[in-house]
Amino acid sequence: MSAAPSSTGTSPAALGSPAVAALLAEIGAGAAERELADESPFEQVAAVARAGLGALSLPVDEGGQGASIPEVLAFVVDLAEADPVVAHVLRTHYSQVLSFLRIEDPDVRRRWLDEVRAGKVFGNAISETGAVSAGSHDFTTRLDEIDGRLVLNGTKYYSTGTMYSDRIAVAARVEGDRLATVLVPTDREGVTVVDDWDGMGQRRTGTGTTSFRDVVVAPDEVLGVRARVTPRPAGDVPFLQLYLHAVIAGILRSVVTDAAALVRSRSRTFDHAPAPRAVDDPILQETVGRLAATAWIAESAVATAAGTVEAAEAAVRAGGPTEEVGRTASIAICAVKVHLDRVATDAATALFDVGGASASGRARNLDRHWRNIRTITLHNPASYKATALGRLRISDEALPTNGYF
Repeated sequence: MSAAPSSTGTSPAALGSPAVAALLAEIGAGAAERELADESPFEQVAAVARAGLGALSLPVDEGGQGASIPEVLAFVVDLAEADPVVAHVLRTHYSQVLSFLRIEDPDVRRRWLDEVRAGKVFGNAISETGAVSAGSHDFTTRLDEIDGRLVLNGTKYYSTGTMYSDRIAVAARVEGDRLATVLVPTDREGVTVVDDWDGMGQRRTGTGTTSFRDVVVAPDEVLGVRARVTPRPAGDVPFLQLYLHAVIAGILRSVVTDAAALVRSRSRTFDHAPAPRAVDDPILQETVGRLAATAWIAESAVATAAGTVEAAEAAVRAGGPTEEVGRTASIAICAVKVHLDRVATDAATALFDVGGASASGRARNLDRHWRNIRTITLHNPASYKATALGRLRISDEALPTNGYF
């Protein structure tokens, strides 16, 4: 069977092709300026979808490229190097596509994959604020049957990417202390997406508030209903967590590029510098070299951990035992975060050491790398991850089972 056409009527752009390289170059060309001007990359996200790159993990005979999780995350690194906001926006989308591929009912699977093939983008409305613990399933958003119709009500926060999406994956309580996942169109009556994220970094990711007021939900838009506290598929959470560090790895590539360019651009140096030209200064050369090494190690760590997530995902789809492969994937993504959070922020700081005071100029916008990395690392504390790894090694205590591990 030949691959299904994309929504544009053409074949999807193949990973590693000149078409994808050109698209990434186009996205990257204006990324720093968009960040400086606080502009949202609506067109850039749409361009990725139009190119069929939202369907990477679909099997070839179902309209995708059969990309593995390591291949998807390698593309995310490339995309984050071009624009980390665009890459971050698509985090929920790529995770949602993986969940569609686990659906056993062929008609339901086809229904949702048709939307992926059509270039639709999926966002999320999962997290809530309040007195409940972060990562818990104690949601106040509800899906109720009222007068024979399913009606959704509630408010969600940290809805990264949702203002760019066509459909929103919403977690809601249902009768019997159960939890439903529903997929509603972003433009449906009663849905309000507010761009009120005011973080210092990743500012245009649309990580804002999404509210639902008497939103009517069709029965076939309910993706599933489960017990409120149910273990998630073994590769699900590790993929979502590792995705963030694929974005960081892409940013680190840009740190290296900007550091080298900054050294080349310097027309003068200090009287006490060890060389008359900045490009010949061994101190600056060492700094750039260390940055390059950090970026390489970051990308390699993400790739290695991605292999463990792929193994966990494969076990889920095969219906095999998943406890050990899931544990291995969780350990890997924890290790990546514990190490990379610190060295990545240090690298983004060291970038300024090759430029002097002029490197801090607002027009250069080099601080965006540190702000973006630091904001991503705050998604959950590395200290908790390190402590969990320590307990595991010391007393074989299992890692927590929530949306952060």
